[in-house]
Amino acid sequence: MEARHVNLNNIIKHFSPAWFASVMGTGGVANVLFELSGRMGFLKPVAMGLFWLNIGLFIVLIGPWLARWFTHFSTLRKDMEHPVMSNFFVTMPVGGIILGTNFFIIGKGYFDMTFITDLGMAFWIFGVIMILGLGVFVMYNLFSLETVPVQMTDFTWLISPVASIVIPLLGNFLIGSYVVTNVSLAKTINLIDITFYGIGILLFVLIASILLNRFIVNKMPGNAALPTFWIILGPIGVGAISLMEIADSSKLLGLLASADTLKMLALILWGFGLWAFLLTIVITIRYLRSGGIPFTLSWWAFIFPLAAYTLSSYSVYSYTQVESVYWYTLLLATLLFFMWVATLVRSLAGTLSGRLLVP
Repeated sequence: MEARHVNLNNIIKHFSPAWFASVMGTGGVANVLFELSGRMGFLKPVAMGLFWLNIGLFIVLIGPWLARWFTHFSTLRKDMEHPVMSNFFVTMPVGGIILGTNFFIIGKGYFDMTFITDLGMAFWIFGVIMILGLGVFVMYNLFSLETVPVQMTDFTWLISPVASIVIPLLGNFLIGSYVVTNVSLAKTINLIDITFYGIGILLFVLIASILLNRFIVNKMPGNAALPTFWIILGPIGVGAISLMEIADSSKLLGLLASADTLKMLALILWGFGLWAFLLTIVITIRYLRSGGIPFTLSWWAFIFPLAAYTLSSYSVYSYTQVESVYWYTLLLATLLFFMWVATLVRSLAGTLSGRLLVP
């Protein structure tokens, strides 16, 4: 590729919405390491470094993401109408939600809680509006297409359900902030969190059934599609965490006498993740043995879903105090960190060469 092709206009024109998966993934890794730093103190400064990196990533990426809507809408519209690429637009508001959780979990040592709460509320409101709007549009778009090639039916279709289930991750922090000062607002946030959880988890069940049928009765996709198989861990991991936190928030607001029943359901969902994790490992080994996995932005599909499942494992450990779950969490976190490093390094190399910026 000639250097003259890599200019600001072309970068904006071809800016992939999938870039915000890097914010989701980096934020997820930061939260994992910070949670684990309670027993391994050396991880805390690493988590803090990733927190600041994620702020930088969000700021850098938001510019071309917004500019593309105004300067290259015709190109953006083609992506919006694509049965696969359209799923990635929601990663931008989800990235904001995850960054908001970074502020609540890690940023308390740097920022005033009033600022964190106000910023979190802005991210949450924006996320609620965008995730609902894009979620409805993506499904309507699939309905409107005359035909959807079978090779375009893949696990990226689960990104929209994941986005809805992510809403309570930040909402539950906001409930904790408002429960004393504005209980009515806290209850409203709780109800919206529950609504989005219902949307996401039911869509996950429905779409997962379609996807399992597709892979059973049709040929497996090419090697470049392998990272998307890991997306299945996203709704499982986020689903378990969000349900446990919804249970705690509902109890805090006096809407539940006990959180234990909902937490038991979350444990069941987390347990399903063991099957999904082992399946993705087996499939990954198959693809590695059949020629390897070429690097694309889809590698970021490895990161956030695994981070979500790792965080859910830590939540299960915190609730059950079963030591073997802690060591399982540590194993997942180790794999997660090395995969994040490999993906980040290759993303930087692809950016510097221009390969990821302009086709």
